[in-house]
Parts: sequence; C-alpha cells; structure tokens
Amino acid sequence: MQTLAPITTELDWLLRIVVAAFCGALIGYERAIQRKSAGVRTHIVVAIASALFMIVSKYGFTDLLSMHDIALDPSRIAAQIVTGISFIGAGTILVRKEQVSGLTTAAGVWATAAIGMAVGAGMYFIGILSTALLFIIQMIFHDDIIINKITPHVRFNIQIVAINQHHILSKIRQELADNHVENVTVKILDVSDDHIVFYVDGIINNKMDENSIVMNLRKYPDITRISYTRGGM
Repeated sequence: MQTLAPITTELDWLLRIVVAAFCGALIGYERAIQRKSAGVRTHIVVAIASALFMIVSKYGFTDLLSMHDIALDPSRIAAQIVTGISFIGAGTILVRKEQVSGLTTAAGVWATAAIGMAVGAGMYFIGILSTALLFIIQMIFHDDIIINKITPHVRFNIQIVAINQHHILSKIRQELADNHVENVTVKILDVSDDHIVFYVDGIINNKMDENSIVMNLRKYPDITRISYTRGGM
C-alpha cells in the first residue's frame, strides 16, 4: 500500500515544480515578445508537466520495489516525455511556399521539457543554468545584425512565375550571375502552355541587398511574379 511521503519530501517536490515553472516562464517570455505561437503559458505547462512526470517516474512507484518478482525501469516515463513533446513541437512548425517557420519555437519547447525533467529529477543547478544559457542565446541571436557578422553568406531562394518562353531560363541565370548570386540551382515546379514556375536556390553575401536583385529580375516583362526568402547557411 502506498504511504504518504513526509511533508519535507512533498515540499521538495513542490519546489521542483515551482522552479521548473519559473524556468519555463523565462524561456516562454522570450518567445512571447517575439510574437511566437508558443508563449509563456505553453512553456510553463510543458516545464511543469515534464517535472511532474519526472517526479512520478522517480518516486511514484517506490511501494512496488519491495514486492518480489517486480522490476521497474524509472526511465521509461521520462523517455515518453520526449516522444510526447514532439507532437507539441510539430504543431508550432509551419511550412508556407517553401518557407519554414517555428523551428526555434519547437526547439525551445523541446528544450523546456528537458529542463523540466532535469529540475524534476532534482538537478537544480543544471536546469537553472541551462535556462539562463538558453534565454541569453535566444535574446542575442534573434538580432539579424549579430547573425550577419558571423555568417558571411546566406541562402537566397526565389520562386519565379514567368511567361513560358524558351529564352526565359537563360535570362534568369544571366541576371543572377550579374548580381553575384553563386551556386545557383533551378528547378521547374510547374509548366503550362502560358506560364512556367521556377524555384531558384543560390548563395549571396549577407551584405548584398536582395531587394535590388529581385527588382533587377522584375524588369523583364516575361516575369510576372517573384517571391523570395533569405536564410542562414
């Protein structure tokens, strides 16, 4: 029969829940000020749930250990946290027209679960230190200015809709070369009698103005629409 834990033990477990909630709130605060889908509340819930699962995994079945022919693996519940949190993380990732967003938020939710597990296991120092480190990294590297200083080149992805003319591909390649877009690869996404859709992937120097490249391409009357993304290497 399961007996109640001493009040000091219960208070220790409660402290772990509170510390995990604080860590989750700090990470969620950074996501909230960036207007991301998973904010303070989501990260707090993930951290508390992860810590609670960890506490149950470590201490919830101690009454069964005294029974014969029963073997327990406390890591099983903890392992399932990683699987379960993947569904929440996947829900924050969005893909629109070759653009992927929400990866950092998904990774943050995943990291919050890990921090909650660490605090729930009683590893306060590593949990709090990881929270501070994660918060600082997210705040610093969210600024593109810092990213540009350490990343000399960025990817330049363009989707072009043009009138189906036999010379249009050579014009696009020449214009990209004139604008110093390197390692260019072109994929045809769709072809009809009237129009053709290209997906162009290349690399540019991060000091270049991608808007000027787009405007230079737009000067061709055969090109009817251009959409582009810019990302790190």
